Amino acid sequence: MEVKELDQIVKVGAIFKGGSDIRPTWFVWEGRKYIIKEVNYVWMDREGREKLHCFSVTDGANNYEMSFNAERAIWKLNKVFHD
Repeated sequence: MEVKELDQIVKVGAIFKGGSDIRPTWFVWEGRKYIIKEVNYVWMDREGREKLHCFSVTDGANNYEMSFNAERAIWKLNKVFHD
């Protein structure tokens, strides 16, 4: 399995249920829209003093790591895992 490190800002559609309950549903990367079929894992991290909501997701073909910086309202695609 190949891992591609990205750290790119992406457009994301997400459901915010309050507090830290956030579920990304799709994202646009390099002009293509990817539908998230499953959120595999959710965790919190920090970037300096800012909290990051982190997600491991799949579109059914590949796995992705993405993060949401709530203070800056920025989504990033951090990694892509593919065969």
